[in-house]
Amino acid sequence: MDEVKEITTVNEDPERRGLHISATAKVMCASLAALCAFFLAAGISVSLFLYPFEPTRAYASGLLTGSLLSAVKIVLMERMLNRAADSADSASAKNYGALSVVFRNVLTLGVLLIVFFFRDIFGMFGAIIGVLLIQPAAFVTGFIMRKDK
Repeated sequence: MDEVKEITTVNEDPERRGLHISATAKVMCASLAALCAFFLAAGISVSLFLYPFEPTRAYASGLLTGSLLSAVKIVLMERMLNRAADSADSASAKNYGALSVVFRNVLTLGVLLIVFFFRDIFGMFGAIIGVLLIQPAAFVTGFIMRKDK
């Protein structure tokens, strides 16, 4: 019985589960979700009424995949910054930061390759938009965070 209590205590710690992110990262993920919804509606409208650049279902799944990847990259970026800030040694923080950047770029390349090879399921155009939504989400987050102060 004591072992069960110990395991549930470990699972209740948000740092161990990886659920703790800062307010800025939460706002950035919310901005990313709002932008994803906007581009989903805009892309479906354009695809249905003006120019069918790729099937609607493929565009939607590609956009959601790219946006999910962007959200994962936001969390990974925050974790890297927190770990680098907590590091006592600047050389190890620099190395960890460089390794984290390489990992995020390889992750992006891997997801885009998967999308490319499964073009009937995922739309490449939607996936690229979803991956690139991290930049406008950062801009909107900066605007919102400045406005809140």
